[in-house]
Amino acid sequence: MQLLKVASDMVGGDEALAERLGIGQAALARYIADSPPLPDPLLLRAVDIVLDDRRYRVAVADPSTSSFRRHPSDGLAND
Repeated sequence: MQLLKVASDMVGGDEALAERLGIGQAALARYIADSPPLPDPLLLRAVDIVLDDRRYRVAVADPSTSSFRRHPSDGLAND
């Protein structure tokens, strides 16, 4: 599943992604192979990972185009 591969790249690899999704690496490997299909709750978590990263990149690249701003303690905060 392409979404999982992209999310894995964004978080630093399959081990980190499995941890973020709350599943084991073997289960992640099966989901990446699409056998069995990814359950909806895990699919939504993976989508959130990808969307959060894209929002971060937009905010850092041009803060005036985003509803996010840099916050000294953790990087980004909602306006």
